[in-house]
Formats: sequence, C-alpha cells, structure tokens
Amino acid sequence: MYLMDVLLDASAIMAIILNEPNRDIVVNLTKEETLLSPEIISFEIGNALVSLFKRHKLNETEVLKAYEDFTKIPIRALKVDMGKALKISCKYNIYAYDAYYLETAYRLKLPLITFDGNMAIVGKDMKITILNGGKDESV
Repeated sequence: MYLMDVLLDASAIMAIILNEPNRDIVVNLTKEETLLSPEIISFEIGNALVSLFKRHKLNETEVLKAYEDFTKIPIRALKVDMGKALKISCKYNIYAYDAYYLETAYRLKLPLITFDGNMAIVGKDMKITILNGGKDESV
C-alpha cells in the first residue's frame, strides 16, 4: 500500500474520538496515511463536543476527554482559501464550515473522508474523491 494524504472532516474525527460505529472505517482508511484537515478543525471539534454537552449527550468530563483524545491525533492543519470557500458555500448553499473542507480537498486534489451526506453530494458535483464505508468513490 502506498502512502497518501487524506483530508478528514469533523464527522470522521468525531467518529474516532467518540468511538462511534464509523470509527473502524476511519481507522482502516487512514492507516499509515498523512492526515490533513483545514485549520479550523480544532474549533469545529470543540463546537461539536459542546453541542453534544448542551443536548445532554456528553458530560463535561467526557467533552474534555474527547478533546484531549482529538489533540493526540497527528493531523496537519492546512490553510483555507477563504474567498474560494465562500464561493463554494454560496454556489451550493452550504455552511462555510463545510465549504472549508471541500475547498481544501478540491484545491489540493485530496480524497476526503466524510460521513456527512450533504457534503458527499456537493463533493460529487465538484469531482472530489469521497472515502467512506471501506471504499473510495468519486461520489
């Protein structure tokens, strides 16, 4: 198997740190790969964890432990071309946060691991390779 760079979105990272059902898929897809994500990833993970806290799905200790686990994942943060990301956001009527992943994957020709169905649909339209379910496909 050759080494490649792979972009992870927050749904993939949350699957790992919360031991969700898709965790093994992410682990298998990223073995010995270089893990990349847009520079906003730590903020998005923090926000997702607090959202789970506010919905009483995690307590404070679990939030802090999950974030600590996140910080141990060797992810290289990448700059986002904000102008291009905002254009993607407006074109597809999606949140800017989703567009940051799509812009980065598209610009750098990286496969993207996501379990976000809407992001996968937009990725398909942009000709981005989406990795999930143990297979890769230009969805």
